[in-house]
Amino acid sequence: MRYLLMIVSLALLAGCNSSSKKKSGQEMDDTARMDQPPVTVAKIEPVKGTAADIPASLNLKGKVEEVWKWSDNLGENLLVLTTVAAYDDKQKNQYGEEGQTAELHAFHYAKKDGDYQQVWMINDAEKACPFDITCAFVRDAVTITDLDADGLAETKIQYRTACRSDVSPASLKLIMHEGTQKYALRGLTWYGMGEGTFDITENNACLETLPGYKGTEDEWVKTFGRYESEKEFATAPPEFLSHARYHWIRFVKESNE
Repeated sequence: MRYLLMIVSLALLAGCNSSSKKKSGQEMDDTARMDQPPVTVAKIEPVKGTAADIPASLNLKGKVEEVWKWSDNLGENLLVLTTVAAYDDKQKNQYGEEGQTAELHAFHYAKKDGDYQQVWMINDAEKACPFDITCAFVRDAVTITDLDADGLAETKIQYRTACRSDVSPASLKLIMHEGTQKYALRGLTWYGMGEGTFDITENNACLETLPGYKGTEDEWVKTFGRYESEKEFATAPPEFLSHARYHWIRFVKESNE
């Protein structure tokens, strides 16, 4: 009888030890899973730079207007905006007139293997203008964001071009990039000289969806402050278009000073 009790006791003790080990192992597995950090994307923090931040190896045309630096999934990035002041140009415009030409350029570079490589470049100009010429980036309009939180920055610039001898609006372009993918809004500024109250909103700024303005006496005036289409944003995350609409309205007014 004594031997039987000893055998039963040993069996129960072994069972408890086994259960304890199994439970302990399970807890270790659960803890290990909890200790694994979630996948996170580093916050993109753009910093305004100067011409001194541009490597000598980058031979950029024009006067440096703005420089921006940030890091994202592409590496270390540089955004540089430059302009070329109006100069005499013997090239004739579509009306056969000679005048002056002014240029603007935008460059995005990413550092790879120790060297900066071009991601994209924009070249635009107002050519052979015999009147007052405008070709300039909109001040304070640059944004560098990560709206879709994918670790790849979106850049957004805006600029105006015009050749005019009267109080008419300039062409306005909003260009947004994520990597090499480009999105754009193109239209006219709102000059505000005798054309009534500014009533452009994010809901009525797109001419493509503005009802009843074509064929009217004020058709041209209705284009002031509005852009032609949102088609280029059709495949973009919705946050991109919301951002573009907001900044179009924010900078569409053109000062007459």
